[in-house]
Amino acid sequence: MAQDPRALLQQADKAASGASGGFSFFGGRTEKYERAAELYTQAANSFRLQKQGKEAGLAFERAAAIQINNLQEPDDAANTYQEAFKSYKATDPEDAIRVLQLAVTHYTLKGNFRRAATQQQNVAECLEAIIGDNKRAIDAYEKVGECLTCDSLANKAFLKLADLSAEEGNYQRSIENYEKVARSSLNSNLMKWSVKEYFLKAGICHLTSGDMVATKRAIEQYTEMDPTFASTRECKLLNDLVESVEQGDQETFSDQLFQYDQMSKLDKWKTKLLLKVKDNIESQGEDFS
Repeated sequence: MAQDPRALLQQADKAASGASGGFSFFGGRTEKYERAAELYTQAANSFRLQKQGKEAGLAFERAAAIQINNLQEPDDAANTYQEAFKSYKATDPEDAIRVLQLAVTHYTLKGNFRRAATQQQNVAECLEAIIGDNKRAIDAYEKVGECLTCDSLANKAFLKLADLSAEEGNYQRSIENYEKVARSSLNSNLMKWSVKEYFLKAGICHLTSGDMVATKRAIEQYTEMDPTFASTRECKLLNDLVESVEQGDQETFSDQLFQYDQMSKLDKWKTKLLLKVKDNIESQGEDFS
């Protein structure tokens, strides 16, 4: 049976207070601070078993404060902050983000960019999925990519950034990041098969922005970057859609999407943006009617 977490907190407070009072014949300061940090951690885990995330997070933070300020163990503190993040995540996501950012800062200052990026990814996902703040999530995903270059984790973050940017209406930022990932993927045997998908999504962003000249120029650029793209269904779809938009032919536009969807299912993101393009064709027709 798990120990009473509040009793453990009292023991931890007593150990920390005793350590701050000076040297004791029954144990030096370091040993007392180590004992206090251990007891705070035990209390946190007991709170977590009882589904008390807020209390667990606070106890982990107290353990981390001792590890940093009294034991000079920032690596241990960074790990403890990650445990605090897990505790806060479900009930206090803003606190979860706050403590995990402390771990990210520590890893960044140490030059451990892989670990910093991994934890920054957790921050971004929390902002997106739990808090629902896409604008802050976009910036957080960008920081993941800044920690690492030409890396699968960085590319994953840049793609997420691009998806969210398009949903927020920032099509240029979205295009830049799809193209960035496409360029870094062209020389990778494992990743180059996805390039046509990135070009398609960038092309859809161009279409949604309404600049057909820029869209056609981008398609030409993509075929130059990857000559195999010209023969793909994705390239054909983009060219067909451009033609339908220029002709103001909403019916053909819809039919082209239907035919493509029969072979390659259009996901929710693509469907949402392409519906905006379709609506724009209809509004243009109304303007001239």
